[in-house]
Amino acid sequence: MQTLEAGGQLFQTWQEAVEREVNLPTFNFSEISETRQQDFSFPTKRKLESLRDENNQIVGVIIRTQQEIFGVIELQIEEVSNQQSAISSQKLFKLTVRVKNLTALENANEQSRDDALLHSLVSTHTILSATDGEFVSLLEPPDELREAVAACRNTGTYPVLAGTDGTRDCMLSSPIILYDYPQIAAESAGDLFDGAEIDEILTLRIMTMTDEEKHEMRGIDDRVRKILERTETMSEEQLLKMHGAMRGLVR
Repeated sequence: MQTLEAGGQLFQTWQEAVEREVNLPTFNFSEISETRQQDFSFPTKRKLESLRDENNQIVGVIIRTQQEIFGVIELQIEEVSNQQSAISSQKLFKLTVRVKNLTALENANEQSRDDALLHSLVSTHTILSATDGEFVSLLEPPDELREAVAACRNTGTYPVLAGTDGTRDCMLSSPIILYDYPQIAAESAGDLFDGAEIDEILTLRIMTMTDEEKHEMRGIDDRVRKILERTETMSEEQLLKMHGAMRGLVR
């Protein structure tokens, strides 16, 4: 069934994101002469959760199903000429990381979008860290490295420097466009969406929802319910703070 109300709460059939992680060993760039690969897989899972009414009687069951996923992570290292750089005494490398979903989808033409999503890597992030080395910003590279940076290709992912502002030993590559050293906006009063520019738009959208839509939203999960409650109790001053802020102005 699509919906079930139990214990004063509305439960719906929907898709949940499951966080998975693949860790790779440390590699020495100078020792890698060919593409390295690491296979990964996530098994099929099925989990049952009983739903009870006000009398503690079981009135339904949530069935959570995860399909098996196979994939591979490819690492490729290429040394780049660094003769024009102020740091030409140091080696310069271009690192290519590919995350491939190799899961076979039988009768793909007959599968629905929801079915296909169960075999998908929905939001893949890559975190890279360096020891005895530094990453180069792709947004603000040194002038002597702009040509090398321009030759890089990013498909569906956007690498930026991460960590403490000014450090260069960590890089985050995400499916959304970010600036170097991304962080939650100071104007965010709590968990909403991504703490970025879309917060105001989505907050206004929630405010225009009908009572029925809000009732359904409350039944999704605790985090979504808290987002709704925070939006409903938001003061005018808090909403104006989300409208935007200017930083880094220089006269």
